Amino acid sequence: MESVNAVANEFLKLAEQTGKQLTNLQLAKLCYIAQGFSLAILNQKAFPDAIEAWKFGPVVPSLYHEFKHFQSEPITSKSIVAKSDTEFVTPEVKDENIKKVVAVVWNVYRDVSGGSLVSLTHQGNTPWSLSYEPNRNKVISDDLIKRYYTKFVGNLEQKYIDARNRTA
Repeated sequence: MESVNAVANEFLKLAEQTGKQLTNLQLAKLCYIAQGFSLAILNQKAFPDAIEAWKFGPVVPSLYHEFKHFQSEPITSKSIVAKSDTEFVTPEVKDENIKKVVAVVWNVYRDVSGGSLVSLTHQGNTPWSLSYEPNRNKVISDDLIKRYYTKFVGNLEQKYIDARNRTA
């Protein structure tokens, strides 16, 4: 398992490599989706932090607060954490399987705007829609996220198989 900061930095690195920019809103949704894909594909969490159902979708509060000073502008720096009182580090994903999950999520969603990611996470019967209560930042259960994304990934796999069979 990685830190949410490392997963966020992996998305920021992929964005930089592909000439894209990410807002705090987009980064929050991508980390949430990566958690879902990781639970569905690897049967493990990508990061230990709880995800809460906020008005504009799923959020890891610590990650939101780290980047909120960018407001709706693109994020221009990576996540940095204190290793000690005098040393700071930029966390990186070390687990190759988590790195692959982040890459898959990036490849699927890199061209999706923040507003569209909010719409996707707000659809009926999503973990957010089943957890959200106005004015309460309720935790979205890992079980709910895993069940939703297991079905979602299964549907993606089936679409891929169907597309391959049509071209064969």
